[in-house]
Amino acid sequence: MSFELKDKGNRLFKEGDYSGAEDLYSQAIQKNPREPTFFTNRALTRIRLEKWADVEHDARAAIDLYGGHKNPASLKSSWYLAQALVGLQRPQEAYDVAIDGYRASLAAQNAQTENLSKIVLRAKQQIWAAKETSRLRELNATLGSVEQLIEADLNRGLSELQEKLNRGEIGEIGCGEDQKALREDAEKNINNVREAFRIASKGEVQERIVPDYLVDGITFEIMHDPVITPSGTSFDRLGITKYVQQSGVDPITRVPMTVNDLRSNYALKAACEEFLTKNGWAVDW
Repeated sequence: MSFELKDKGNRLFKEGDYSGAEDLYSQAIQKNPREPTFFTNRALTRIRLEKWADVEHDARAAIDLYGGHKNPASLKSSWYLAQALVGLQRPQEAYDVAIDGYRASLAAQNAQTENLSKIVLRAKQQIWAAKETSRLRELNATLGSVEQLIEADLNRGLSELQEKLNRGEIGEIGCGEDQKALREDAEKNINNVREAFRIASKGEVQERIVPDYLVDGITFEIMHDPVITPSGTSFDRLGITKYVQQSGVDPITRVPMTVNDLRSNYALKAACEEFLTKNGWAVDW
């Protein structure tokens, strides 16, 4: 019976009825709380609904049922957990979960490698963004005050939406969409304010960003000697050489390959060198 509920939930999920799917997965869990796939399915549904605290709960429950992070079957749950922690603005925890999962995925040649790689980078970017926010606000107190006003206004709006949801005036999906819109508006306002301060300070007050394409997908550091795989993905030579020697496959596609298949990416190397020359701070990224 519990698996029938799961199958019905799967059908609703495919149809885009995430609230209905969540309810069916919850019923399945009530009947069989020891089945990890019920929790992973509900976690994915809650990701669509951006119910991050609930995603965290389900992902952790699934990992426990799988016997912990070391079980390759739990890697998808680790990916979901890292997404939840990013959504909850807990990037260091997200990074720790994602990097452990990523390394385990590489070792097991698991299908979650690329997904975990992306969430590691997102978490690291969020960590850096938080440091940059602190640096900018210390650098210019007026900027800090303006940004804090924007954040306070955002928090008021989010609280009002939550109260409407609690009173039944709006549904979960509508509440989620409105909350997302408020966050996007706040982010846009902060970016506009930072741009104005950048222009006014002639570039002294400016957020520092490392472009994704300069970052190695194994070490998550800026590349120094990038090479390209047959599948078209670039990595720093040292990390990808070691990986291919041990596994004999492409880390993203898992297609067999050797070190001889790697080719130097001279254009990307020049871009990395130019960026580091102009942005010495990036060595601490």
